[in-house]
Amino acid sequence: MDRVFVLQVDAFTPIPFAGNPAGVVPEASELDAGQMQAIAREMNLSETAFVLPDDEADVALRFFTPTHEVDLCGHATVAAVHALGERGRLGRRARVRTRAGVFEVEREADGTVWMTQAPLALRPVPPDAAAALPALLGLAAEDLDTTHPLVLASTGLWDLLVPVRSRAALLRARPHLAALAEHNRSLGSVSTHLYAFDPVEPGHTLHARDFSPAVGVPEDPHTGTATGALVAALVRLGRLPPGRVAVEQGWSVGRPGIILAESDGTRVRVGGTAVTVLEGWLRRPPPGGAAPGPAPAG
Repeated sequence: MDRVFVLQVDAFTPIPFAGNPAGVVPEASELDAGQMQAIAREMNLSETAFVLPDDEADVALRFFTPTHEVDLCGHATVAAVHALGERGRLGRRARVRTRAGVFEVEREADGTVWMTQAPLALRPVPPDAAAALPALLGLAAEDLDTTHPLVLASTGLWDLLVPVRSRAALLRARPHLAALAEHNRSLGSVSTHLYAFDPVEPGHTLHARDFSPAVGVPEDPHTGTATGALVAALVRLGRLPPGRVAVEQGWSVGRPGIILAESDGTRVRVGGTAVTVLEGWLRRPPPGGAAPGPAPAG
């Protein structure tokens, strides 16, 4: 077939055109990595998930930004599980294989999708890397909140977690993206994830922004993996009690949404709703994903 069926699903929201849009390719077994990368570039979303068969898990997922393959993506997992559930291809509970491991997912009756992430790992931030952050983020040194942890954390991907004193300061951040990308690469981090204990809505706990230029995403509207790492780290370090919290993200890019997270300080699961907003067909890229060359002269 010379066409590929694709979906666009808004994750971490029940409302179309909010949350974080992800591409989903429900049948990707005949695509090679170059073709997947070309489709993700054409979709031009922060991540596109490609669904593959697996011998042991219920399905396997591969994730591509417009420029890179990444091991794990929370919002694209929520989007893919939502899309497969709509089509009757997954039960309420399933196992999903990713390059970061096999994770359990669950769809509740109200449509909320939950994804269990890897156990929390933490690393300190070197002092010189910490000192560079305010200028890289376009903030003053006093905008960072030294009463909360500045750490590297992973529940599947490494994220740099940066506490900010207020939502106003967080929304004022204007990162120098090229320099921040190099900073992230030097730390082995996929993203720089800013957070403040200053939510918009009563009953929510945190407000966040995420910058991932090292993998081709200037600002990600919603980040399930980074939220999992953040909440697990805050519980582990005694800044949050164990249990469920609601994290706001997306206000800065006009796509507000809520990410739920539950953690005991070691394990974490992240959840949210999703809505399909687009279904259609793309031309299949050539093998390897390379664009056709120019026609010969004459």
